[in-house]
Amino acid sequence: MVQPERVPSRPTQHRSLTRRALQIGLAFAGFVVWWGWHRGVMRCDDHPVAERFATLLQGLGTTFVKLGQHLSLRADLLPETAQHALARLQDHVGPFPSAQAVQAVEAAFGHPSSQLFARFDMTPLAAASVAQIHRAALPDDREVIVKVRRPGAAKAVESDMRILRLVATVAQALLPPLRRWGLVAIVDEIAGNLRLEMDLAREARYVRRFADAWRGSPDVDIPDVIDGLCTAAVMVQHFSSGVRIDAVAVAEREACARRLVDSYVKQLFEYGLFHGDPHPGNLFVMADGRICFHDFGIVGRLDRRLRRALTAFALAFVEQDADWVVDAWFDMGLVGKQVQRSAFLPMVQSLLADCAERPLRDWSLPDALGKLVAAGRSQAVRLPVDLLVLTRTMLLLEGTVRALAPSFSIFETLSRHAGAGAMDQAPKPEASKRLAFELSSASSDLSAALAQRLHGALARERLFEIAIVPDARLQEGVDRASRRIALALVTLGLYIASSLLMQHAVGPQWGGMPLLALALAGYALAIRLTFSVARERASR
Repeated sequence: MVQPERVPSRPTQHRSLTRRALQIGLAFAGFVVWWGWHRGVMRCDDHPVAERFATLLQGLGTTFVKLGQHLSLRADLLPETAQHALARLQDHVGPFPSAQAVQAVEAAFGHPSSQLFARFDMTPLAAASVAQIHRAALPDDREVIVKVRRPGAAKAVESDMRILRLVATVAQALLPPLRRWGLVAIVDEIAGNLRLEMDLAREARYVRRFADAWRGSPDVDIPDVIDGLCTAAVMVQHFSSGVRIDAVAVAEREACARRLVDSYVKQLFEYGLFHGDPHPGNLFVMADGRICFHDFGIVGRLDRRLRRALTAFALAFVEQDADWVVDAWFDMGLVGKQVQRSAFLPMVQSLLADCAERPLRDWSLPDALGKLVAAGRSQAVRLPVDLLVLTRTMLLLEGTVRALAPSFSIFETLSRHAGAGAMDQAPKPEASKRLAFELSSASSDLSAALAQRLHGALARERLFEIAIVPDARLQEGVDRASRRIALALVTLGLYIASSLLMQHAVGPQWGGMPLLALALAGYALAIRLTFSVARERASR
């Protein structure tokens, strides 16, 4: 029997929200006072501001931990030391009571758990800030996992983000220099991402897409969801055995790293849809060596333009071509049109020179992206959400791969795959990689444009059609030109006719009039029309 959840009264909600707002406000005020004391009174510049701020966010709970994790990717806002401190933030949340999990499941599906499952393990397999996971079995004996959203988590995030938005608004009003960072916009962006992460029905749709894409793969396994057992608060998914990727035998680690990176090459450059949280807790290795992905709460997308630019970016780094790196950076659409490429070229040249002194396995694509963003803090650099997810994903992927096989070069593997895909049509192996890449991209665009034009022509049942948008000035000009041409033709005809009449000007008559008089009249009219054409031309 599912007990209805008791809804707090409005005064109780207001008091709770006020207490939470006071807690958050006091915490941030204390941090500002501490920061001002150390900077203004103690005059210490080496105090661990980032560490103190990370501790503050950790103490405020899930929403602020997520906030810190998001800010750790913002090279356009924070220095490298602050990013590293915030990147270490983790969700330290214990499991919630299993009885609440059962209650949430029964409320989601409208049936007792005994009808839904033949077995439901009360001890959770894992717990996080958003949800916790229980193992279960369906009535047909299929083993599954049940992901249950933490009770009250969605409401807590909404209230925390409202309070945080208010804090950001007040901070921008009191401290005008903060406005250029767009604090309110950042809070709104994080709130939107957290709402998406809380929606397990959305996650289930992504699981199905990935499962369909990788079905039958010898290298990747995606446990599919169970039809009819997925809602915004509960998701039921096939159970997959295996061990965490960081627990495999040492002899198998390099092979696992290669399969993992190869799978991301396919996700990034072919599908344009990628798993955004590849830390070891979400990656398992099956008995047959396949990599099993879990937790699709964070998924990133790359459109065709961004995929091409990312491919060019990786190839340009391997080629050590600074001009190409800058062009690829601009092609990603991360900077405004008013920004001059000369603002980035010296920094890219320095970055490539630094990379040239180190082996390729030590190169880092997210580090390179982060340095370019940091260099553009004053150059109107903007980071779309998909690129933030990509940067976070690449950081986690690099960390996982280097922990598995320190000598494995993820950058070399990524660039090798990207180059192979981009240079299939290259005429000569010794030709410039950039020329081959640009020619391949151009041929792809041309074929798509021709196909689109052909489709439109067949749909209209005409092979060629030129659409002209009516324009009053254009129409007037065409009419004026038509009149001049007609008048000129008439004038030319009069000259020719009068000249022919002059050849018979002696004696003959036509209609009782001498041909000479007609010829002279024709010449006079032709001269008159000539002046008319000249005047109209002059008045244009």
